[in-house]
Amino acid sequence: MPAKRTPLRRDVKRRITPAAIAAFKAGDEMALHELLGLRPWEISPIGCDEGDSPYPPGSAGHSTWPQAQELRQELEALTR
Repeated sequence: MPAKRTPLRRDVKRRITPAAIAAFKAGDEMALHELLGLRPWEISPIGCDEGDSPYPPGSAGHSTWPQAQELRQELEALTR
């Protein structure tokens, strides 16, 4: 008998909604984290800036830093 498998969410794309843009403008880090569907260990786009990660290599903060920078760039482009 074949087993029913649950597909993995490998290509998860973040949807930037008007509510997420409003939370970004307001600087509400917790609301933005929730609206973007970020996991607890992922860096918020509000807390990152340009440049290298301040977190040590191999840590969750270091590995999610580029993603946070990319999200910040998208949010800043949408707020203009």
